[in-house]
Amino acid sequence: MSKKRKHDNSSNPRSRPNKKSKAPPPTNPKAAPKKQHSHQQNQRPSPPFSPSDRVLLVGEGDFSFSLSLKRCHKVRKIFATSYDSAEEVLRKYPQAAENIPALLSTSESGGAEKDEIEAALEGWDSDSGRIKSEDNKPEYEVHHSIDATALLKRRIFSKSSRRYDKIVFQFPHIGGATKDQDRQVRANQQLLLGFFKSAAPLLTPNMGNVIVTLFEGMPYELWNIRALAKEAGLVTKVSFAFEAKEYEGYKHVRTLGNIEGGGGWKGEDRKSRMYIFGTGAAGAGNKPAAAAGNRKRKAQEESDDDD
Repeated sequence: MSKKRKHDNSSNPRSRPNKKSKAPPPTNPKAAPKKQHSHQQNQRPSPPFSPSDRVLLVGEGDFSFSLSLKRCHKVRKIFATSYDSAEEVLRKYPQAAENIPALLSTSESGGAEKDEIEAALEGWDSDSGRIKSEDNKPEYEVHHSIDATALLKRRIFSKSSRRYDKIVFQFPHIGGATKDQDRQVRANQQLLLGFFKSAAPLLTPNMGNVIVTLFEGMPYELWNIRALAKEAGLVTKVSFAFEAKEYEGYKHVRTLGNIEGGGGWKGEDRKSRMYIFGTGAAGAGNKPAAAAGNRKRKAQEESDDDD
Protein backbone atom coordinates (compact mmCIF):
# COMPACT_ATOMS: atom_id res chain seq x y z
CA MET A 1 0.00 0.00 0.00
CA SER A 2 2.75 2.42 0.83
CA LYS A 3 4.30 1.84 -2.56
CA LYS A 4 0.94 2.43 -4.26
CA ARG A 5 0.37 5.69 -2.37
CA LYS A 6 3.84 6.81 -3.30
CA HIS A 7 3.13 6.00 -6.92
CA ASP A 8 -0.24 7.83 -6.76
CA ASN A 9 1.39 10.98 -5.29
CA SER A 10 3.98 11.15 -8.00
CA SER A 11 1.29 10.97 -10.67
CA ASN A 12 -1.15 13.28 -8.89
CA PRO A 13 -1.56 16.54 -10.88
CA ARG A 14 -2.04 18.47 -7.61
CA SER A 15 1.60 17.94 -6.74
CA ARG A 16 2.83 19.61 -9.92
CA PRO A 17 2.34 23.28 -8.86
CA ASN A 18 5.01 22.78 -6.17
CA LYS A 19 7.47 21.67 -8.80
CA LYS A 20 6.48 24.51 -11.10
CA SER A 21 7.01 27.13 -8.41
CA LYS A 22 10.63 26.05 -8.09
CA ALA A 23 11.28 26.03 -11.81
CA PRO A 24 12.75 29.16 -13.47
CA PRO A 25 10.29 31.31 -15.44
CA PRO A 26 10.11 30.56 -19.16
CA THR A 27 12.38 32.68 -21.31
CA ASN A 28 11.20 34.66 -24.28
CA PRO A 29 13.84 34.44 -27.01
CA LYS A 30 12.74 37.78 -28.42
CA ALA A 31 12.68 39.60 -25.08
CA ALA A 32 16.15 38.59 -23.90
CA PRO A 33 18.12 40.40 -26.64
CA LYS A 34 16.09 43.56 -26.08
CA LYS A 35 16.97 43.57 -22.40
CA GLN A 36 20.63 42.99 -23.17
CA HIS A 37 20.57 45.70 -25.85
CA SER A 38 18.96 48.12 -23.41
CA HIS A 39 21.75 47.42 -20.94
CA GLN A 40 24.35 48.14 -23.60
CA GLN A 41 22.63 51.38 -24.52
CA ASN A 42 23.12 52.69 -20.99
CA GLN A 43 26.83 51.94 -20.92
CA ARG A 44 29.22 54.87 -21.43
CA PRO A 45 31.50 54.62 -24.47
CA SER A 46 35.15 54.03 -23.75
CA PRO A 47 37.59 56.89 -24.47
CA PRO A 48 37.67 57.38 -28.27
CA PHE A 49 41.41 56.96 -28.71
CA SER A 50 43.41 53.95 -29.85
CA PRO A 51 47.17 53.37 -30.18
CA SER A 52 46.98 53.40 -33.98
CA ASP A 53 45.32 56.84 -34.17
CA ARG A 54 47.10 59.84 -35.62
CA VAL A 55 45.91 62.61 -33.29
CA LEU A 56 46.16 66.38 -33.72
CA LEU A 57 45.45 68.49 -30.65
CA VAL A 58 44.86 72.24 -30.83
CA GLY A 59 44.60 74.83 -28.09
CA GLU A 60 46.64 72.82 -25.61
CA GLY A 61 47.49 74.54 -22.32
CA ASP A 62 50.02 72.66 -20.22
CA PHE A 63 50.00 69.63 -22.59
CA SER A 64 48.87 67.28 -19.82
CA PHE A 65 46.01 65.94 -21.97
CA SER A 66 48.37 65.14 -24.84
CA LEU A 67 50.72 63.42 -22.42
CA SER A 68 47.85 61.39 -20.99
CA LEU A 69 46.96 60.12 -24.48
CA LYS A 70 50.53 58.89 -24.80
CA ARG A 71 50.95 57.37 -21.35
CA CYS A 72 47.49 56.02 -20.59
CA HIS A 73 45.99 55.34 -24.01
CA LYS A 74 49.26 54.44 -25.77
CA VAL A 75 48.60 56.70 -28.75
CA ARG A 76 51.76 56.54 -30.85
CA LYS A 77 51.34 59.51 -33.18
CA ILE A 78 50.53 62.76 -31.39
CA PHE A 79 50.82 66.25 -32.84
CA ALA A 80 50.09 68.75 -30.07
CA THR A 81 49.76 72.50 -30.62
CA SER A 82 49.14 75.58 -28.53
CA TYR A 83 47.74 78.95 -29.47
CA ASP A 84 50.27 80.60 -27.17
CA SER A 85 53.94 80.98 -27.99
CA ALA A 86 56.44 78.68 -26.28
CA GLU A 87 57.41 81.47 -23.90
CA GLU A 88 53.79 82.26 -23.06
CA VAL A 89 53.01 78.59 -22.42
CA LEU A 90 55.83 78.33 -19.87
CA ARG A 91 54.82 81.63 -18.23
CA LYS A 92 51.16 80.63 -17.86
CA TYR A 93 51.72 76.92 -17.16
CA PRO A 94 55.14 76.26 -15.56
CA GLN A 95 54.29 72.52 -15.38
CA ALA A 96 54.52 72.43 -19.18
CA ALA A 97 58.31 72.49 -18.78
CA GLU A 98 58.04 68.85 -17.70
CA ASN A 99 55.02 67.78 -19.72
CA ILE A 100 56.39 68.80 -23.13
CA PRO A 101 59.72 66.93 -22.91
CA ALA A 102 57.89 63.88 -21.51
CA LEU A 103 55.57 64.01 -24.50
CA LEU A 104 58.43 64.37 -26.97
CA SER A 105 60.39 61.51 -25.45
CA THR A 106 60.28 58.44 -27.68
CA SER A 107 60.38 56.03 -24.74
CA GLU A 108 57.54 53.51 -24.85
CA SER A 109 56.39 54.32 -21.33
CA GLY A 110 56.05 58.01 -22.01
CA GLY A 111 57.92 58.68 -18.80
CA ALA A 112 60.83 61.04 -18.58
CA GLU A 113 63.67 60.93 -16.11
CA LYS A 114 65.83 64.04 -15.77
CA ASP A 115 68.40 62.88 -18.33
CA GLU A 116 65.62 61.94 -20.76
CA ILE A 117 64.10 65.40 -20.40
CA GLU A 118 67.43 67.07 -21.10
CA ALA A 119 68.02 64.82 -24.10
CA ALA A 120 64.59 65.56 -25.46
CA LEU A 121 65.13 69.30 -25.13
CA GLU A 122 68.52 69.11 -26.83
CA GLY A 123 67.17 66.97 -29.67
CA TRP A 124 64.06 69.05 -30.19
CA ASP A 125 64.23 71.21 -33.31
CA SER A 126 62.44 74.41 -32.32
CA ASP A 127 61.90 75.33 -35.98
CA SER A 128 60.22 72.10 -36.99
CA GLY A 129 58.84 71.41 -33.51
CA ARG A 130 59.63 67.73 -33.64
CA ILE A 131 61.97 64.90 -32.84
CA LYS A 132 62.47 62.85 -35.98
CA SER A 133 61.45 59.24 -35.79
CA GLU A 134 61.33 56.38 -38.23
CA ASP A 135 58.01 55.60 -39.94
CA ASN A 136 57.52 52.44 -37.92
CA LYS A 137 58.17 54.18 -34.60
CA PRO A 138 56.09 56.61 -32.54
CA GLU A 139 55.90 60.23 -33.65
CA TYR A 140 55.46 63.10 -31.23
CA GLU A 141 55.48 66.75 -32.22
CA VAL A 142 54.84 70.02 -30.40
CA HIS A 143 54.10 73.29 -32.19
CA HIS A 144 53.33 76.70 -30.72
CA SER A 145 51.58 79.84 -31.97
CA ILE A 146 49.05 77.77 -33.93
CA ASP A 147 45.64 79.33 -34.56
CA ALA A 148 43.03 76.54 -34.50
CA THR A 149 40.79 78.57 -36.84
CA ALA A 150 43.49 78.94 -39.52
CA LEU A 151 45.38 75.64 -39.61
CA LEU A 152 45.86 75.59 -43.38
CA LYS A 153 47.63 78.95 -43.24
CA ARG A 154 50.58 77.18 -41.62
CA ARG A 155 53.02 75.30 -43.83
CA ILE A 156 53.13 72.30 -41.50
CA PHE A 157 49.53 71.65 -42.54
CA SER A 158 49.15 73.24 -45.99
CA LYS A 159 52.35 71.69 -47.41
CA SER A 160 51.80 68.26 -45.90
CA SER A 161 49.70 65.35 -47.13
CA ARG A 162 49.31 64.13 -43.56
CA ARG A 163 45.74 63.57 -42.42
CA TYR A 164 44.46 62.90 -38.91
CA ASP A 165 42.15 60.30 -37.44
CA LYS A 166 41.25 62.59 -34.53
CA ILE A 167 41.48 66.38 -34.23
CA VAL A 168 40.89 67.41 -30.63
CA PHE A 169 40.04 70.73 -28.98
CA GLN A 170 39.65 70.37 -25.21
CA PHE A 171 37.51 73.07 -23.57
CA PRO A 172 37.85 75.81 -26.20
CA HIS A 173 37.36 79.29 -24.79
CA ILE A 174 38.47 82.76 -25.80
CA GLY A 175 39.35 83.65 -22.21
CA GLY A 176 38.40 86.89 -20.48
CA ALA A 177 38.09 89.02 -23.61
CA THR A 178 34.83 90.54 -22.36
CA LYS A 179 32.51 90.22 -19.37
CA ASP A 180 29.41 90.68 -21.51
CA GLN A 181 27.79 87.24 -21.80
CA ASP A 182 26.26 87.84 -25.23
CA ARG A 183 29.61 88.92 -26.64
CA GLN A 184 31.31 85.97 -24.95
CA VAL A 185 28.83 83.58 -26.54
CA ARG A 186 29.25 85.08 -30.02
CA ALA A 187 33.04 85.13 -29.73
CA ASN A 188 33.20 81.49 -28.64
CA GLN A 189 30.79 80.50 -31.40
CA GLN A 190 33.09 82.17 -33.92
CA LEU A 191 36.03 80.29 -32.40
CA LEU A 192 34.28 76.92 -32.70
CA LEU A 193 32.91 77.52 -36.19
CA GLY A 194 36.32 78.64 -37.40
CA PHE A 195 37.92 75.58 -35.86
CA PHE A 196 35.41 73.19 -37.43
CA LYS A 197 35.94 74.69 -40.89
CA SER A 198 39.70 74.65 -40.44
CA ALA A 199 39.89 71.08 -39.14
CA ALA A 200 37.53 69.35 -41.59
CA PRO A 201 39.95 69.29 -44.58
CA LEU A 202 42.65 67.69 -42.41
CA LEU A 203 40.59 64.66 -41.40
CA THR A 204 41.29 61.17 -42.69
CA PRO A 205 38.70 60.81 -45.49
CA ASN A 206 35.46 59.10 -44.42
CA MET A 207 36.98 58.06 -41.07
CA GLY A 208 38.41 61.04 -39.23
CA ASN A 209 36.61 62.66 -36.30
CA VAL A 210 36.67 66.09 -34.69
CA ILE A 211 36.44 65.91 -30.89
CA VAL A 212 35.43 68.82 -28.66
CA THR A 213 34.87 68.81 -24.90
CA LEU A 214 32.81 71.53 -23.19
CA PHE A 215 31.48 72.16 -19.72
CA GLU A 216 27.79 71.48 -19.27
CA GLY A 217 25.23 74.10 -18.27
CA MET A 218 25.14 77.82 -18.92
CA PRO A 219 26.52 79.66 -20.79
CA TYR A 220 27.97 76.75 -22.79
CA GLU A 221 24.53 75.53 -23.82
CA LEU A 222 24.05 78.84 -25.62
CA TRP A 223 26.97 78.07 -27.92
CA ASN A 224 24.82 75.47 -29.73
CA ILE A 225 27.82 73.38 -30.73
CA ARG A 226 25.84 70.88 -32.82
CA ALA A 227 24.49 73.61 -35.09
CA LEU A 228 27.96 75.12 -35.50
CA ALA A 229 29.39 71.76 -36.53
CA LYS A 230 26.54 71.28 -39.02
CA GLU A 231 27.21 74.70 -40.53
CA ALA A 232 30.81 73.59 -41.12
CA GLY A 233 29.64 70.43 -42.90
CA LEU A 234 30.12 68.04 -39.96
CA VAL A 235 27.58 65.75 -38.32
CA THR A 236 27.30 64.77 -34.68
CA LYS A 237 28.34 61.14 -34.21
CA VAL A 238 27.94 60.84 -30.46
CA SER A 239 28.20 62.80 -27.22
CA PHE A 240 28.69 61.56 -23.68
CA ALA A 241 29.80 62.65 -20.23
CA PHE A 242 33.53 63.35 -20.13
CA GLU A 243 35.36 61.71 -17.21
CA ALA A 244 38.73 63.32 -16.50
CA LYS A 245 39.70 60.32 -14.35
CA GLU A 246 39.93 58.24 -17.55
CA TYR A 247 42.93 60.37 -18.54
CA GLU A 248 45.41 59.86 -15.74
CA GLY A 249 47.69 62.83 -15.21
CA TYR A 250 45.40 65.25 -17.01
CA LYS A 251 44.71 68.54 -15.23
CA HIS A 252 42.30 71.11 -16.57
CA VAL A 253 43.89 74.55 -16.90
CA ARG A 254 42.35 77.94 -17.58
CA THR A 255 42.89 79.87 -20.78
CA LEU A 256 44.26 82.69 -18.65
CA GLY A 257 46.80 80.42 -16.95
CA ASN A 258 47.34 78.90 -13.53
CA ILE A 259 45.70 80.44 -10.49
CA GLU A 260 48.38 81.95 -8.27
CA GLY A 261 48.93 79.89 -5.15
CA GLY A 262 47.14 76.92 -6.67
CA GLY A 263 43.62 77.91 -5.65
CA GLY A 264 40.69 75.56 -5.22
CA TRP A 265 39.35 75.70 -8.79
CA LYS A 266 39.45 72.28 -10.47
CA GLY A 267 37.87 72.13 -13.90
CA GLU A 268 38.21 68.36 -14.04
CA ASP A 269 35.63 68.11 -11.23
CA ARG A 270 32.95 69.98 -13.20
CA LYS A 271 30.40 68.19 -15.33
CA SER A 272 31.42 68.26 -18.96
CA ARG A 273 30.56 66.54 -22.22
CA MET A 274 32.68 65.20 -25.08
CA TYR A 275 31.28 65.59 -28.60
CA ILE A 276 32.47 63.58 -31.59
CA PHE A 277 31.81 64.93 -35.08
CA GLY A 278 32.55 63.45 -38.47
CA THR A 279 31.83 63.73 -42.16
CA GLY A 280 29.78 60.50 -42.44
CA ALA A 281 26.20 59.70 -41.53
CA ALA A 282 25.05 60.76 -38.07
CA GLY A 283 25.34 58.02 -35.47
CA ALA A 284 27.76 55.98 -37.59
CA GLY A 285 30.53 56.21 -35.03
CA ASN A 286 34.15 55.32 -35.58
CA LYS A 287 33.72 51.66 -36.56
CA PRO A 288 30.95 49.77 -38.37
CA ALA A 289 27.97 48.75 -36.23
CA ALA A 290 24.43 47.54 -36.74
CA ALA A 291 22.29 50.22 -38.35
CA ALA A 292 19.37 49.66 -35.97
CA GLY A 293 21.66 49.88 -32.96
CA ASN A 294 23.13 53.13 -34.27
CA ARG A 295 19.71 54.71 -34.65
CA LYS A 296 18.73 53.76 -31.11
CA ARG A 297 22.10 54.87 -29.77
CA LYS A 298 21.73 58.25 -31.46
CA ALA A 299 18.31 58.71 -29.89
CA GLN A 300 19.69 57.74 -26.48
CA GLU A 301 22.61 60.18 -26.81
CA GLU A 302 20.38 63.05 -27.85
CA SER A 303 18.24 62.46 -24.77
CA ASP A 304 21.38 62.27 -22.64
CA ASP A 305 22.26 65.81 -23.66
CA ASP A 306 19.31 67.01 -21.62
CA ASP A 307 20.53 65.30 -18.44
